[in-house]
Amino acid sequence: MTQFRDFISSATPADGQLGLTHVTDCARLASLVQSEKLEPRPCNVFGENLVYLFYGRPAYRRPWPGDATSNLDYARICLIMRDAVAERAHRILPFDSGGYQRYSGAFHDTLDIADFELAKGDHPLKLVGAFYASLEDYWTMQPIQPREFPATQNAIRSYYQLITGGLAEAFDDRCAAIEVQLNEALPLEGEVLAVVGPNQIFDDPAVTALLDKWGAEPRGYRLTHMFNPPETSARLTAEVERFLEDRGWL
Repeated sequence: MTQFRDFISSATPADGQLGLTHVTDCARLASLVQSEKLEPRPCNVFGENLVYLFYGRPAYRRPWPGDATSNLDYARICLIMRDAVAERAHRILPFDSGGYQRYSGAFHDTLDIADFELAKGDHPLKLVGAFYASLEDYWTMQPIQPREFPATQNAIRSYYQLITGGLAEAFDDRCAAIEVQLNEALPLEGEVLAVVGPNQIFDDPAVTALLDKWGAEPRGYRLTHMFNPPETSARLTAEVERFLEDRGWL
C-alpha cells in the first residue's frame, strides 16, 4: 500500500529545521573518537545493519533493567546533526520502529510497518508539514486538530488518531517521533552541530579536541554520582530543546 507515502509526498514541507539526533551511551565515546563515524549495527526489526536517528526529538531510549549506578558509561549522550543528513536516509518512518509492536494495535491487521515508509527522497519536513502547523507543534506533539480523513484513507486516519491520542491504547512520545534509518556508515566531521552529555565528558581532552575538529558545540548536563540511566533522557531532551531555541529553530 502506498497510501501513506503518497499523502506525505504531496504535502508541503514545514518551514525551518530541527536537525537529527542520535542517542547512545557514554561507553560509545571511545569508538566515536577513534572512528569519527556512526557505524550500522544489527537491527532485529528489519534484519539489516542500520544507524538509527530521529528528527528533532531525541526519542531513543534503551531499556534499563536495574536501579541507580555510578558508572558514567551508562549515562546518555546525544549528537545533534544537520538536517541534510536525512538526505542519506535508507528508510524513514513516522514512528519508532522498535516500539511498533506496542502500538500496532492502533492499525488494522491488514497494515504492516512497511505501509508507513516514506518515499525515497522525501524529507521528514514533509511529514511534519502533513500533520503539524509548525515545527514547534511537532516538538510538543500537537498535531492540527480537528481533521477528518475519508474511510478509504485508513492508514492516514489511523496514524492521525495515534498521534492525537484518539485511540484507547496508551503510548509514549515515540509513536510520533520521526525515525530516520541509514544503512551505511555516517562520517561525522562537518555533520555534527552539538554534542549533549554529562558535564564530565567535556573534561576529557580527546572529546574536546574532537568537538573542535567537528566544529560542534558542547552542551552539558549535571549528573549526580549515583543516577538512573533512563532519567537522563529527560535531561537530554531539555538540553536539545535549549539548543534549538538558542538557534532560533523553536
